[in-house]
Parts: sequence; C-alpha cells; structure tokens
Amino acid sequence: MTFFKSGVKKSRYTQLGVGLATLFVTSTFLFGGESVQADSVARGDDYPLHYKNGSVEIDQWRMYSRQCTSFAAFRLSSVNGFEIPPAYGNANEWGYRAKREGYRVDTKPEVGSIAWSTEGYYGHVAWVSNVSGDTIEIEEYNYGVREKYNRRSVKASSMTGFIHFKDLVGNDGRTGNPIRSGLASSGTHTFTQKSAIRNQPSSTAQVIDYYYPGENVSYDQIVEKDGYKWLSYLSYSGTRRYVQHTETESVENGWKKQNGIWNYRENGKLATGWKKINGSWYHFKENGAMSTGWVKDSSHWYYLKASGEMQTGWLKENGTWYYLESSGAMKSSQWFQVGGKYYYVNASGALAVNTTVDGYRVDSNGARI
Repeated sequence: MTFFKSGVKKSRYTQLGVGLATLFVTSTFLFGGESVQADSVARGDDYPLHYKNGSVEIDQWRMYSRQCTSFAAFRLSSVNGFEIPPAYGNANEWGYRAKREGYRVDTKPEVGSIAWSTEGYYGHVAWVSNVSGDTIEIEEYNYGVREKYNRRSVKASSMTGFIHFKDLVGNDGRTGNPIRSGLASSGTHTFTQKSAIRNQPSSTAQVIDYYYPGENVSYDQIVEKDGYKWLSYLSYSGTRRYVQHTETESVENGWKKQNGIWNYRENGKLATGWKKINGSWYHFKENGAMSTGWVKDSSHWYYLKASGEMQTGWLKENGTWYYLESSGAMKSSQWFQVGGKYYYVNASGALAVNTTVDGYRVDSNGARI
C-alpha cells in the first residue's frame, strides 16, 4: 500500500479518482472476439479536465486540445517524463520529424512508445500501453468517438511505425532513460527540508502544499524539466503532483576552445570526423580537435579555412590556385569548366598557367586559349 500527502491510503495497482480515472490493469481483454492476455499500464482518461471540456483550446504544447496529438504529448510529459517540442505538427508528420531529429522510429512497439499512422488526411498518434506479440493496446483521443478518450487493441502491423521518444521499461510505468544521479526511477523519498508540491514540473507552477523535514513521499516517476529532476506521483484525486528534487546534470554542447584548440560537442560527446553545423561542413580529428588547412580523407584532399569551414570553389594558397568541388574534394589531373572557360589542374591540384596541356595553350589565369 502507498500513502500520499493527503493521508489517504492507496492500492499500488488500482486507483480510482473522482472525474479522472487511473487504471493499472492485469487482466484479459477482448479484441475482435480474440482473447488477449494483458499486462497493461493503461491509465484511463487522465487527460486534464480543462483540455477535455474545451475550456482551453490550445494546450501547453501549442496543439489543439482533445486531439490525438495533444493527448500523446500529454502522456509523454506526464508518464514518460519527456517534453515534446511545441507545435510538433500533424500526426502524419510526427514519425518523419522524429526520425530527422535522431529519435528511433521503427516497426517494433514498446510500452510507452507512440503508435504512428499516416492514414487519413491528418494521420493519427496514440500511446502504447501494452504489447503482446503483434497485438498492442493503445490509448488515444479523437478516434472512434469525436474528441473523446478511447482505448483499443490493434495489430502492430496496422501502424505505419512506432516513435521511441522515451519508452517505458517493463510494465510498471518507470521511464527507460536512466537517471544519472543515482536517484531511483520510483520509490520512497524522505525530505530533509521544506519542499513545495506543484501541479506542474516548473519552479513557477502553482504550489499545492508542502512536504516538511522527516515526511515521506512514494513517487512513481522522475521528470527532468526546467533544469531540475522532479519527484512525481498521483494524488488522492488522481491528478499528478511534482516536487523539485535536484538540479539536472549540465551537458556541454556546442563550440568550446581549450588550450587554443576548438572542439564541438553534441549531447556531451566530442564530434569527430565530418560534421555539418549551421549549414557549413567542419572536420574534427580523432581527439575532437577542429581541423584547419589541408585534410586527406580517403583518396581526396579537402581544405578547411582558419574558421574550420570547408572550402569550395577557387582557393589560392602560397601563390598557387586550386579548385575544390561542391563536395569539398580537390580536383586533380583533369580539365574542368568554370564560368564557360576551361582550366587544367595537375596531379597536385595546382592550376596550370602559361603552358601547354594536351596541345592546348593556357594563359596566365589558367584559362584555355
């Protein structure tokens, strides 16, 4: 049994709130006459009242309320501890955008992943609450019943794919991304100082009550937002509460100069090899140092400016002209045309001037006469 701030004792697996229901179900459900054994983390219609009754038309993720996208964004935030970027687009665009942003999108459903379909004019997204072979249980809004909650079982193969923003591990609702501070993803925490209970994981959110030194809270998830890790739990009324715990570990990103050497980090990791940053290509050595000058990669030579940007087009170095293709690769041992004129570069890439090549005369600018 679990105790909450209100003093009301709750069962660990079955909770019923007034107006909002949260269900943790281990049962058998029927779909199309087929009996499917479920170990479900379905939560029922826990969508916030101010969204479901239409009093707030645009949600905090800048999506229309009572739509499948809004509900999926809400579940990702409240259960998975993941904040989707605002205005993520129509449902049929989610998978493509997520893939571009580096998230795993495939045909393998996981509990807590987003089921994604491109069918219909706008497509559809739903939150996966159970997986049993090729049969999945999903929770959703605006499907079957207009702008209402729905739970159903479908074949995983009927979906375009599954988006893995931050899946859940097992079927107990714990997030799959490890908490680096060593704080357990669920458990009991004893407070050592007065701590505010808020209705959102934000330091500016409404304060509902306080925990005082010596008091305990049983939490079921950790949410990282607003620069902090938040202990999160369901109150007796079925609404989610948040208590600030610790600052999140800072992750270095972007450019940094150390001992006169520039490097670039992404998600805390040093970039190596080729990297496109703000539309320009850069090259980084194995130790992460930004390359400048000539660099040989495979069988091609490239030139990196003092700023690190890859050079293209004409380059004059030490009085000699070279030409680099749009890919950055240096031309060598060939005739080529630029601006309607023909030029020749030798094996070293140097432009031939004031000489004869293959029976053709080239002038002081290297142009064939």
